[in-house]
Amino acid sequence: MMIRTLKAFAFHLPSLSVGLTFMTLSILFGSWLARLPEVQSALALSEGQLGMALLGLPLGALALMPFAGWLLKRLHTGRAMIFSTLLFCASLPFPAFAQSQWALMGGLFIVGMFNSFMNISMNAAAAAIEQQYRITIMSVCHGMFSLGAMIGAGSAGLVAAAGVPLQSHLIAVALLMVGLQLLLRPVIFALPNSESDGSSFALPGKALLGLAFIGFCIMIGEGAVADWGAIYLRNILHANPFVASLGYAGFSLAMALGRFAGDGIKMRFGAGRLVVIGSLLGAGGLAVVTLIPSAATAVLGFTLVGFGFSTVVPLLFSAAAKTPGVAPGTGIAAVASSGVVGFLIGPPLIGGIAEHFGLNFGLGVVAALALTAAAVGRRVRM
Repeated sequence: MMIRTLKAFAFHLPSLSVGLTFMTLSILFGSWLARLPEVQSALALSEGQLGMALLGLPLGALALMPFAGWLLKRLHTGRAMIFSTLLFCASLPFPAFAQSQWALMGGLFIVGMFNSFMNISMNAAAAAIEQQYRITIMSVCHGMFSLGAMIGAGSAGLVAAAGVPLQSHLIAVALLMVGLQLLLRPVIFALPNSESDGSSFALPGKALLGLAFIGFCIMIGEGAVADWGAIYLRNILHANPFVASLGYAGFSLAMALGRFAGDGIKMRFGAGRLVVIGSLLGAGGLAVVTLIPSAATAVLGFTLVGFGFSTVVPLLFSAAAKTPGVAPGTGIAAVASSGVVGFLIGPPLIGGIAEHFGLNFGLGVVAALALTAAAVGRRVRM
């Protein structure tokens, strides 16, 4: 099933172009996240100070969200996707040049805006392809995202070990991704449009609210592992830089495999049950990370979290696009908005908790949120 799905995806150019855009976002973000401990060390930031700086990401995302639905309607889905991607590529190196906590926060504010716009536009594009061609690609597209995150994080560990400066590293990766987007431009411009009513916060009905809440909780977990996984391994468990990068790489690999197999798993268990099982597995993986103080065990725990969370978010986006009485683009924007806020607000939230109670406790809070998502998932119809 997985092999047939991937083969069909690879030979369908519209689907492949969107999948490669998902990968572009995660390669860039994974490259940054894997080297975040260096930024913390260079600026001599405590967990709380780093958490405050990371707050720039969700603030930037929130600043753009009121305009996301309008931009999708105004620009057309394909143009919105490539425009937001180029802006994200241009903005990502900014934080690497920060000389203070507040400069870092400002750079991340800009990154957060374009990250949010890119995330919403590419999920809307995937949903539009599913509806236009009567195929299922959302899970595979998110698998491409996870694969890109693994490539970004894994290569960043090797680049860091080779002593390449962070600024040079991010600029080089951004230029490569710009080149890829320019190659894909003709296909992306021809993508089907995602219907939107021009708003991004419309949440008409309990079903969409439930989907948005689950997405918020699960994406807090993804953001926490992304930003704090390497720091937990490096600062708490005293792993070397390469081993520290393996936590996020393992998490991303497991997410990629789970998402590539997601359609087959969904057919076996059903969407609703899979959301509950995945959330519980994620909570279990975080329990392993926090309760067993070993770098090797922590990497395995983060990997389990990745496998558990892998299919949850794609299922939420597909369900949002099919919510009765809601335009697909609007449903996607609403759930994507809550997810992006969760992903970006999670790291500063965990940083604040870690400052007062320790990073172990902060990751335990994320496990509790995953359990809450599982409880809500039992009551949401998908």
